Amino acid sequence: MIPDNTNKPGSANTKEVIVASAPSYETEALRVTDFIDRCDQATAPQGVFDAFRHAAGHFGYHRIALVAVTAAAQQALGLAELSPVITANVPEEWIRHYRANSYEVYDPVLLQTPHEEGPLVWDDLLRGVQLSPKQRRVLIESRDAGLFNGVSIPLHGPRGETYVTSLATEHAAAMHRANLAKLQLVAIQFMISYSRTVRRDTERPASVHITDRERECLTWTARGKSAWSIGKILGLSEHTVNFHLKRSMVKLDATNRMQAVVAAVRLGLILP
Repeated sequence: MIPDNTNKPGSANTKEVIVASAPSYETEALRVTDFIDRCDQATAPQGVFDAFRHAAGHFGYHRIALVAVTAAAQQALGLAELSPVITANVPEEWIRHYRANSYEVYDPVLLQTPHEEGPLVWDDLLRGVQLSPKQRRVLIESRDAGLFNGVSIPLHGPRGETYVTSLATEHAAAMHRANLAKLQLVAIQFMISYSRTVRRDTERPASVHITDRERECLTWTARGKSAWSIGKILGLSEHTVNFHLKRSMVKLDATNRMQAVVAAVRLGLILP
């Protein structure tokens, strides 16, 4: 979570509230697949970041930061210097201020997000977690800086790398939490493509075969359904749904369900 100014930017008294309409499912599905195509066509990290920034804008998020939480993540991308912030569309002076104050050491978002299975909403931290004064300061300061509806998504690499991508709106708009599952899909694809372009890895994925039942479970997972809900839809037990999802994760070389969904979409195995 990285506010975008140092000298008390923005106004804490902003009264304007903008409520964006939630996009339709059909339109959002097309955006996800189009985003994957744009990432596949990108040949440089900046091109992937620009595609992610464009896609996030459809959800109302215009401030984005990618942070390497662990040294393994920093080293995996071949960074010349160990620095937590990989890329962000925020002013450099604020990033310097963030580092100078060692915010990454006690930023509650960076500390908590890696332990989450899905997106973490910053406001939930203020309401539901006992924070230290320093941690609370980071969250409140980010809001004063004009970052609203902050959400952070955990991203994990195949060799133990841990990243966090954080997004925020520029207005105190109402958040459509129903979009967070789709936003997570986009973020996972962003990390896969960003890593690929940094490492100059052009190896094509091997052919993968999944069963019809695995395809159904992955498709409903992509639509934000839990294993319990998928079981009700397909007439299966929750245990059976989890079994099919775990098998598909192994086949797709994924460390979690959302990575399996992204891999399946990229290979044309499912269409969310």
